[in-house]
Amino acid sequence: MGAQAESRIVANRLKRFVRDLFVAADVPDDDATTIADAMIAQEIRGNTTHGIRMVDFNLRGLAAGRIKARPNQPILTDHGMTAVIEGDHGVGIVGCMKGMRHAIRKAGTEGGGIGMTIVVRNNHFTGTTPYTLEAVDAGMVGIAFTNTKGTMGYPGTNARAIGNTPIGFGIPTASGDPILYDACMTISSGKLRQWIRQGQSIPDNLQGLDDSGQPTTDPQAVLVGGTPLPIGGHKGAGLAILVEVLTGVLGGAAFLSQITPRNRKDHLTNKEYAVSHCCIAINIEAFMPSSQFKARMADFVADLKDNPLAKQTDQIRLPGERMAQTKRECEAHGILLESDVQQILTGWAEQLGVPYPQS
Repeated sequence: MGAQAESRIVANRLKRFVRDLFVAADVPDDDATTIADAMIAQEIRGNTTHGIRMVDFNLRGLAAGRIKARPNQPILTDHGMTAVIEGDHGVGIVGCMKGMRHAIRKAGTEGGGIGMTIVVRNNHFTGTTPYTLEAVDAGMVGIAFTNTKGTMGYPGTNARAIGNTPIGFGIPTASGDPILYDACMTISSGKLRQWIRQGQSIPDNLQGLDDSGQPTTDPQAVLVGGTPLPIGGHKGAGLAILVEVLTGVLGGAAFLSQITPRNRKDHLTNKEYAVSHCCIAINIEAFMPSSQFKARMADFVADLKDNPLAKQTDQIRLPGERMAQTKRECEAHGILLESDVQQILTGWAEQLGVPYPQS
């Protein structure tokens, strides 16, 4: 297959294409739409390591039977403002979005003011932004996090002892662009691979060990045989413990080495080892009118940005501001996919009989 020329694709065309790929892989229409919406929500904001690049991961999982196209996802427990939902090894986006939507209902129409849902035995959910945006669109504060297979070190060991535990939140603002935070507690493998492709070193404010336990800024050395370390040392490790407890432990599902036993390299060969997510929705109206909250958030943002600028800094940014700017650029000019992603998508288009979108 020849190299793909760089070209931009209109977001809605790309979204329809992704949806059609998953429909062709026997995913129900509504679920395929949910998957496409979430992946575009990531890609259009510049979260390219966990956006359209995840199409291949999920289609390969579906083709191999590791991921179920039509999982059975009942509500296992439902008490007050909390619930546990079975993920049943489906596409991670589908199960987690059901979890957030259930949390939103509990916080809103069911009158609880807050809803918390744990989704157990699910798959990679790409990133937190699609789910926290779902809450923001409902006028709520959204929080989402997940445990993962062991990918991160822990104080006292050089082993990959705990998951990198992505955590994110979304907060409505008066400007219309929400505050969006989406990060894991170490360097993600997707980011390491991106730096390898781009020939970049690991930034000085992040840490990793090579296979001999020595500090390194070489992403290849960390990815292959090495160990990413928690951000902030014991502080990031402590947050990872909270995520593990509020997902796998509290949900009655796998955690730590139960997700990836220490004598195995890959949990995907056995569907017993699966990750869990937690979705929290907070109804602002349960505390104060939304208009009052947004006015106070405007004061909050103005106060934070009123601080003196550090040297070589042009402005003070909040989480999500760069994403909002990237979104506007992609809406105006289309989404530019990396060449290897274009090649992979072209291959799936041919295999599944789905036309590749025109630029």
